[in-house]
Amino acid sequence: MDFAARTTAARRRGLIAAAILALAIAPAIPLLIAALRGSSDYSLWSDVFIKALLASLSLATGVAVVSLGLGLPLGLLAALYGPRRRPILLVAQALPLLLPSFLLAIGWRHLPAVGLPKGLFPPSGFGGAALVMGLQAAPLPLLATWAACRNLTASQIDAARLHGGERIVLTRAAMACAPVAIVAALLAGILSLSDPGAAQVFRCPSAAMEIRTSFAALGDRVLAARQCLVMAGLALLLTAPVLLVGLPHLAAAVLARQTRPVVPYRHRLLGGAGQAGLVALLLVAVGLPALGLCLPAIERPMFARAAKTVLDTAPATLAYTLGAAAVAVSLATVLALLTMHSLRLRLAVLAALMVLLALPPALGAIGVVHAATVAPPWLDWLTRSRLTVAVVLGLRLLPVAAVAMMRAVGSLSPSWSDAASLCGVPKRRFLYRVTIPVLMPTILIGLLLVAVLAAADVTTTQLLYPPGRASLPLAVLTIMANSPEGLVASLSLLYLLGVVLLMLVATMLSAWLLRKWKTS
Repeated sequence: MDFAARTTAARRRGLIAAAILALAIAPAIPLLIAALRGSSDYSLWSDVFIKALLASLSLATGVAVVSLGLGLPLGLLAALYGPRRRPILLVAQALPLLLPSFLLAIGWRHLPAVGLPKGLFPPSGFGGAALVMGLQAAPLPLLATWAACRNLTASQIDAARLHGGERIVLTRAAMACAPVAIVAALLAGILSLSDPGAAQVFRCPSAAMEIRTSFAALGDRVLAARQCLVMAGLALLLTAPVLLVGLPHLAAAVLARQTRPVVPYRHRLLGGAGQAGLVALLLVAVGLPALGLCLPAIERPMFARAAKTVLDTAPATLAYTLGAAAVAVSLATVLALLTMHSLRLRLAVLAALMVLLALPPALGAIGVVHAATVAPPWLDWLTRSRLTVAVVLGLRLLPVAAVAMMRAVGSLSPSWSDAASLCGVPKRRFLYRVTIPVLMPTILIGLLLVAVLAAADVTTTQLLYPPGRASLPLAVLTIMANSPEGLVASLSLLYLLGVVLLMLVATMLSAWLLRKWKTS
């Protein structure tokens, strides 16, 4: 292929990638139009909204500090010293990220009835919300640190160990991984700006709750649109410097490469400390809230009624989650394959994905609601149906699936495609016979991951779901204030059990597919 043909192909790939990213932001365009052209009876910069905005910034800072303080050291110990059961423990660390923050907060609020020491309970208000959401977000810097440390070569670690032992290894590895961990922690804080769950349970004011109040209670879509755009602008303002400084480090950790990886060193003390830390984080982040949910569920069991609610909401929940997973993973796979041969395009797409992830979920949801009010009735199947919720959720979670797929594509050996080219194997045949089977475990994990995250995103579902088609997490959030504690706890426990079972199924199926491909 000559230079002109390669340039044309590269431009075509860039245009397709840009079109996919533009599609992801398309639901927010009607919101921008409504905010610019519409009129509101209320002032945007009211005292309540300003206080809520400042409280959200303080909460985001607390979440970033807590998650970084926990995630960085545990990620280093997990990557360098390989505690026993490390794969299981590392996969389990993702569990808090897959749960709605309000569910964990409900569990924490019920803990005083268990009889544990008062020091274990998070305080009400800002402190409780920051602690619970920080514990929930800790896996982000933890896994980012682990990925960055695994990208260090074994020769680098061996040289540091020969120079000064484990102290130098930990110091140098922490310096190398700190930028990635800081970026991940800051992104966790930025994401918390648009999460009203824990703040609502702990009665902490937040801008996300004010947007919901403006939309649902006041019925002022223009005010909600303008507040949402302020939140989006704030998220972009905070995300831009983070990406400008930390994007190369983040890309080095996320986009896997062919190197001789670090071999975990069997150190009894440090390995045991890493294993104990991972177990303790999981127990504190998920175990204690689950314990808090068990007591009201045992004292006032309402599992029969909870099971009926699960069955009633199952069709809508499956439609939203599976549809979102199909949309996100399909587009993510195309993005990953388009960018696999161009480092510049990968970096640009990764930066755009991080920006999209930082935007509040209400941005696209309110935009679609505004579009539905002006669209003709024959477009209701597109603007007012379960398909609408699934598509918007899928576009919202595209960055999560795309990062996973880009890392999987980056781990493919270039020698495979070189050998196929030398032997004259058509690219389409190589794609279906080699690339897709190798990526299948990641595709499966991505489908289940996006499905669970789509279920946890109650903001989008609450704004868009058709009447009588609520999902299970939305049903829990709706009845949280006016239903018996036993029912809320029973529903929350059933939801937690379902997420754990999905994680186990995804892990076993991906491992089976990987073994099957290696033996084929």
